[in-house]
Amino acid sequence: MKCKVEGCDRECKHYPGKGVCQKHYFRMMRYGTYELTKSGKRKDRTKNSKGYQMIKCPDHPLVMANGFVYEHRKVIYDRYGDTLPPCEICGKEVTWKTAHIDHIDEVVDNNSDSNLRVLCRACNVMRSRVHIPEHTKKSRMAITFNGETKTPTEWARDPRVLISVTAIKHRLKNGMSVEDALFSPKATHRHTRPRSRTPQYGEYRGPKKVEAA
Repeated sequence: MKCKVEGCDRECKHYPGKGVCQKHYFRMMRYGTYELTKSGKRKDRTKNSKGYQMIKCPDHPLVMANGFVYEHRKVIYDRYGDTLPPCEICGKEVTWKTAHIDHIDEVVDNNSDSNLRVLCRACNVMRSRVHIPEHTKKSRMAITFNGETKTPTEWARDPRVLISVTAIKHRLKNGMSVEDALFSPKATHRHTRPRSRTPQYGEYRGPKKVEAA
């Protein structure tokens, strides 16, 4: 039995009930038609399941096995070539095998040159921690005031708070209310702010953003 598609002389060995050969059976399954068409076939631009943009560029040095290269990596390659600068946060030397190209605004399909930077793996991983509330992490102490929950360390960095982390904890342990523990004046050194250190990767920024519309 021959394939029913006009101009095809292949035998219907695998799908005789459909009346078509294997080639035309799979063409219909993939593209919804027996005719040759570009519609639905591989495009010059696509994205993966996480929203990262990919460009068909089979001759590019960073090409993947599927013939595509990630657009954000291509943009940085166009800027620096084969030799990358050190990690922008910690200064560690990186190569194309070890580097992570970071989206500064965290929108993964915003691949403008000014929105991309080179990070090492460790800094790229740690950077994501700004989307995890500190007070939810293991062994952290949570203090809630006016609907806002932070750790003592985070409250001590708040410009409204003029006492140290140790003092906050001590006051709460001694039975002070949260408001008094955070905002009542110090008994000594009232005009001196306690020392605090801004986290290397930044303060908590809320849930991670999604790709641009």
